[in-house]
Amino acid sequence: MKTILVVDDAPMIRELIKSVLEVEGYKVIEASDGEEALQKFRENHVDLSIVDIFLPKKGGLQVMGELIKNDQSHKFIAISGGEAFNPEAIVELAKVFDVVETFTKPIDTRRLVETIKAALAD
Repeated sequence: MKTILVVDDAPMIRELIKSVLEVEGYKVIEASDGEEALQKFRENHVDLSIVDIFLPKKGGLQVMGELIKNDQSHKFIAISGGEAFNPEAIVELAKVFDVVETFTKPIDTRRLVETIKAALAD
C-alpha cells in the first residue's frame, strides 16, 4: 500500500483529499503545518507528498526543500489557493522542486487521483 502525506492547514481540504485517496486504496497521513509535516515524514515511509504552499510554522516551499535533502527522489504535488496572491503564480514557484503537478484550490479530485496513480506507477 502506497503512503501519501497530505500537508494543508485547512482541515476540510485534508479530509477531502484523505477520503478520496483512501477509497483509491492509499494510506494517508495528515499534517496541518510545516513542522508537523517534517516530523511525519521522518516517522513514516512516504511515497508522495501533497504540500500546500502557504503553511503555518514552515512554508510549503521550505518543507519541500527540507524533504528533498532527505530524499532527492521524493515526489511532490504542490497546491495553493485562497490567498490574496495569484494561486497559479504561487504554485509555479514550486516547480523549482520538480513537482509532479501543481493544483489550485478548489482541487479537481479526479485529476488529482489520476496524477497520483501516474506518479506512483514509475
